[in-house]
Amino acid sequence: MAKFKLAFGIHNHQPVGNFDAVFDDAHRNAYAPFLKMVETFPSLSIALHQSGILWDWQLKNYPEYFEAVNRLLEKGRLELMTGGFYEPILTSIPERDARGQIKMLSEYIKKHFEVTPNGLWLTERIWEPHLPRVLAEAGVKYLPIDDTHFIYAGLEQRQLTGPFVTENEGRTVVLLPIQKRLRYLIPFGSVEEVIAELKNQAEDNPEGLAVYADDGEKFGVWPDTHKHCFEDGWLYKFFEEVEKNSDWLEIVPLGKAAEMKPAGRAYLPTASYAEMLHWALPTDASLEYENFINWLKEQGQETRYGRFVRGGHWRGFLTKYEESNLMHKKMLAVSDKLAAFEEKNPTKTDLAATAREKLYAGQCNCPYWHGVFGGLYLAHIRRAIYSHLIEADFELRNLNHDTGLKIKTRDYDADGSEEVIVTNDTYSAVFKPRRGGVLLDLSLNKYHFCLSDTMTRRIEGYHKKLSLAVKKSDEKKDKTASIHDQILTKEVGLAKYLIKDWYLKRGFIDHFFSDGVDFEAFSSGHYGEDGDFILEPFTYEIDSAKRQVTMTRDGHLWRYGGPVPVRLVKKFAFDVKSNKIDITYEISRPAPDRITVKFGVESNFNFQAGHAEDRFVLVDNRRPENYYLDAYNSHEQIQSIALVDQYLNLAVTLDSERPTAVWQMPIFTVSISESGFEKVYQGTTLVNVYEITLSQEPFVIKMTLSAGSLEEVFKNNPTLTAVNS
Repeated sequence: MAKFKLAFGIHNHQPVGNFDAVFDDAHRNAYAPFLKMVETFPSLSIALHQSGILWDWQLKNYPEYFEAVNRLLEKGRLELMTGGFYEPILTSIPERDARGQIKMLSEYIKKHFEVTPNGLWLTERIWEPHLPRVLAEAGVKYLPIDDTHFIYAGLEQRQLTGPFVTENEGRTVVLLPIQKRLRYLIPFGSVEEVIAELKNQAEDNPEGLAVYADDGEKFGVWPDTHKHCFEDGWLYKFFEEVEKNSDWLEIVPLGKAAEMKPAGRAYLPTASYAEMLHWALPTDASLEYENFINWLKEQGQETRYGRFVRGGHWRGFLTKYEESNLMHKKMLAVSDKLAAFEEKNPTKTDLAATAREKLYAGQCNCPYWHGVFGGLYLAHIRRAIYSHLIEADFELRNLNHDTGLKIKTRDYDADGSEEVIVTNDTYSAVFKPRRGGVLLDLSLNKYHFCLSDTMTRRIEGYHKKLSLAVKKSDEKKDKTASIHDQILTKEVGLAKYLIKDWYLKRGFIDHFFSDGVDFEAFSSGHYGEDGDFILEPFTYEIDSAKRQVTMTRDGHLWRYGGPVPVRLVKKFAFDVKSNKIDITYEISRPAPDRITVKFGVESNFNFQAGHAEDRFVLVDNRRPENYYLDAYNSHEQIQSIALVDQYLNLAVTLDSERPTAVWQMPIFTVSISESGFEKVYQGTTLVNVYEITLSQEPFVIKMTLSAGSLEEVFKNNPTLTAVNS
């Protein structure tokens, strides 16, 4: 007699660059005990997907996990699935890389487990209609995907009783609709609720199918879930109840479900799970969307009309967060460079193996977006992505014998205007004339490090819940809740860090401060700005002979008596191999009368750890009393300030020919993660502040930026002769 089938799949993943302790905790608290629990019940057969990152880590640290996987495979109780090796959003990378990443994981699974997977885990279930062709060409036969996608396509929930077929250009794949209700019930509802839900479905469709596929971290990594699932026995009780109801119910792997007779053909719109579509919206739209969904619930109309309401789509993160876009466009540039090398050298593609793997690692999805999950706000995850991309680019630079200084222009960030890109053997720098002539990106080539990897502070939609958050240690609740329903915080008093920046926190941002603006006002984010030189365009000129880029803006100071014309010229001069950039400011006004202004040059750098003994500030070659990178300091009349990272053996310095005040302050963001609200150090802001008199004769400021190893930086800076311990 045919039984009702629960197709069961688990997806396990950890980001590139995550701390080893996090991998270890996830393995011990979720991945290993879950597999052990499956072994306990001989009638169970499930599907398992793991990213290649995680497989590789477990092979090195817990080889017995591979033995357990092989035991289940030999008994026909486990099915392995493929995907992008480094868990990329497939629609965010070139198709050639998508196929390459899938091939890489499939070959890894074949090598270690002697099986060829034909099911795929779609990262974050982010779907676009062209994917069937790409997946079919990579050998994929089926994939689980949210029922949300089908609902958006106009199907009714009652129609989702089996697999569906879809195609693009005649290339087909089978889709398995994951039930959102089951995702929320397992493991956060009671076992009785889950069995009752399945029984109701079986009564309506005795030989039918329900699909459950979700993150394995729900079974031990999410807050309190290890205790809930294993110590309190939820998972054991659930599998036990499935066995007790085996007369009408059986758990099967996803591949077996994909072999069932299709329930129909479907063409799905661009979509992901509902929460992702919500997170991708701009903040104001996100709040309006949430209010509307809540209104539908209050009116009892969500079930009827909710399918016509949806948020944005994943690519929206590339406009919502400029930091995500800059990382993404750097990735695409490296991919194009790799493709060009392979096309030019078809017999030498093996030489590019390191660059290819580093590129693929740099495509890991986690820091490209942000929600309750998503690591854009996690500096160590961003750092890892940048490190891999810079290393891949450096490898290709060497393969192409691309040495010396080059100054080029192209639309680096895909906004319709050209950026200026400067590369030499030491660094690569990207300047944006259209938006304040700022330094967008400063990457140290041979050290695989991005100094400009900071975050702009934003007000997020979820910040309105901060006042409702409770500290984890003070929390009291009767049952384990989904992280979508919990409001936790890691520390109290986070509201004071909610500062909204109105410009991108990068390098050489030009301020004309209003009267009365001081260090405290600027630090608080509540200050006046008289100039129009931060968001507005500069013209630019490249002088290849002088190895110099000059940017000019004829702007204004906004005063009570009317606008005051001001010309600002900033010149960036480069050496072929040096780690220095010389900067010259010339500021003047066409009228003969003089005006005194407070002018500031803001630069932002990130060494990842703000409060560590081996990361500190040097002021004129001395440590100040409060020397941490996350300190608030106003340094008066100095000529050199350095941010030093002994752990990475890197430093960056700003030298000023004129004595200057330097305002130093940390960039703290308040974001949300699985564990609740948290404060994250995102870099250090340095503002060189000058009291200047504007006239027809240009006021000249000369600065030098040096970046690289401690030895290189100190050699090139006579004011930095040693690192004081």
